[in-house]
Amino acid sequence: MSTDARSSFQAGSYEQTPRANGPDAWEFRWRERQPDGTNKLKRKVIGTLKDYATLAEARLANQSFVAKINAQQNQPVRKMTVADAWGDFQKEELRNPTIDRSETTIQRYLDDFRNYILPKWGDTPLDKVKAVQVEKWLGTLALLDGKTKAAPGTKAKIRNHLSALFTHCIRWELYDKANPIVEVRQSAKRERLPVTLDVPTICRTLIDIKPTVIRVMVAVAAGSALRRSEVRGLKWHDLDFEGFWFNLKRGVVRKFETKMKTEASRKGLPMLPELAELLQAWRKETPYPRDDDWVFASPYTKGVRPYWPDSALVDYIRPAAAKAGVTARIGWHTFRHSVATEMNDNGANLKTIQEILRHANSRTTLEFYIQGKEVTKRDALRTSMSGLFVVPPLAKAS
Repeated sequence: MSTDARSSFQAGSYEQTPRANGPDAWEFRWRERQPDGTNKLKRKVIGTLKDYATLAEARLANQSFVAKINAQQNQPVRKMTVADAWGDFQKEELRNPTIDRSETTIQRYLDDFRNYILPKWGDTPLDKVKAVQVEKWLGTLALLDGKTKAAPGTKAKIRNHLSALFTHCIRWELYDKANPIVEVRQSAKRERLPVTLDVPTICRTLIDIKPTVIRVMVAVAAGSALRRSEVRGLKWHDLDFEGFWFNLKRGVVRKFETKMKTEASRKGLPMLPELAELLQAWRKETPYPRDDDWVFASPYTKGVRPYWPDSALVDYIRPAAAKAGVTARIGWHTFRHSVATEMNDNGANLKTIQEILRHANSRTTLEFYIQGKEVTKRDALRTSMSGLFVVPPLAKAS
């Protein structure tokens, strides 16, 4: 029998207790304060050695229960830390099916806590986490290389994840104060305006992309405003070539197949006849043309997964764009922004642009996607204000 008699967390201990039948069991013991002020020894069986082969596994499985004891007892025990709360969040909240987080969202939580939040705040008691200190920390936050300053959007996401942790603790009565992260000011505003490309530049870029599959991927992104994950997530049975329609069912981020981003994102999208013709030609060429195959299946995985978009961007798309005269750093989202800007420049109304981009509201479309072209702005000024200069403004008054 092995014993861990340490009581640093809720005065609890773990024992491996033998059983007459079956494998030994892991037992957790702690003292619970009674109304008369005395402490009563309590026991709880966590599981057997078959369930948890090591003490570390048993501890992890019991983390949520220990956290609740820590919050409920009035005895002077170590206060719950951010790391303790994160353990409970993972057990009760992170993969809760009623919340229905996507695998990519779950992975983002795991990455943010492992890489940023826990190294700084893990050992800090919850009631010692203050808004001003968190705000200052976010202001100086750098990425993992230690040199690159984190973007506002990254810092806002980290702030939101830390806030979600406190909300969870309040909901489960593990923390009885107001959520301090609510008062943390952190803008998600972009530091630079998105790059957009006009149609002739996109055409010149397409010409210099040699692999057909990458060229067609870019044509789909530029001709439909689909997100990168949505382009990757297309299967042949999602494409209605008779009705010229994209039936959007899924996205693919990294190695994860995900649900669409919002209810608006799950709406279908019209397909240009010219794009339908291009896709049909690609289907005749690809070795993966079956209905359930990925439209852009990667031969490196024998069609199991679609092409990796970042590799395509670095190896083919950016070099082709540079040859087309593009000096700015572009990404897959460049094509989505470009579609919005071109439609706006050609007189499409805001509601139409919003629905093609499949945004939940027009504010996102207007504030983050539509960029006015310089020539359009100049023409608008000329049309509206040229009469101002019929009389030169420096002419002397008579």
